[in-house]
Amino acid sequence: MPDQTSKPSICRSGTPTSPVIAPVFDSPSGYSKHPEFYTHTVTFLVEDCLFRITKELLEAESNVFSDMFLLPQGDPETVEGKSDAYPVVLQGTSKKDFESLLRALMCRQHGANRGSDSDRDQWISVLKLSTMWDFHGLRNAAIQHLDVPFQSLNPVHKLELALQYDVREWLLPALLALAQRSAPISVEEGRRIGFENALKLASVREKLQLRTVEETTRRRRADTGTTHVYQHTTRHLVLGDRDKEAEKLDYTPFICKVFNL
Repeated sequence: MPDQTSKPSICRSGTPTSPVIAPVFDSPSGYSKHPEFYTHTVTFLVEDCLFRITKELLEAESNVFSDMFLLPQGDPETVEGKSDAYPVVLQGTSKKDFESLLRALMCRQHGANRGSDSDRDQWISVLKLSTMWDFHGLRNAAIQHLDVPFQSLNPVHKLELALQYDVREWLLPALLALAQRSAPISVEEGRRIGFENALKLASVREKLQLRTVEETTRRRRADTGTTHVYQHTTRHLVLGDRDKEAEKLDYTPFICKVFNL
């Protein structure tokens, strides 16, 4: 089973485990703030790049960010996220992945059908961060877009992503495709999906063959006393080296049993 997806490492400068976001200050001019059209920006540092984003864009869809924005604030002058000088540092996140997540969020904000032209790698980035930061709707969108034929995830890559990001609906189709293909699981593929999973898959696919058995049946007619010989062939699934025609078999029951699906 896949490892549990870790929560994001979002930290303060000098306090790696306590994320803090800028508080809502009263307007110094004394004017009131519009409840819908007054946005609060947050500054993030990802690798060597600063991002300034409306807080509402993140907290609307992510439990992680929503909870983070509710944390008590420190000194208003130095609180992380308030300015470029004191950004919220997103450790362990790449700029490319964060860009893909923000583009997908903006597309969802301006229309559910937009963003479908994003390429496969961008949607994989979205799947990664949406899983990490509990963007449930965005995660479902990424799974949907990656599951269409033109994205062409090969079975190993699909299984790798399913295990890493807990996409359970991809497990059986990916395992079945690997069980049915003619090529064995390579060492590199074993590293990618985990050697324990590779061994389980090998136990399903590598030791199955279809054996043709000639069977003879003799029947004696009671009225004439003559004996008739009938010959026919049957095919049995038996242990042994892999047979070419075994690639056509439905391995679903074996996979479900071995992988406890």
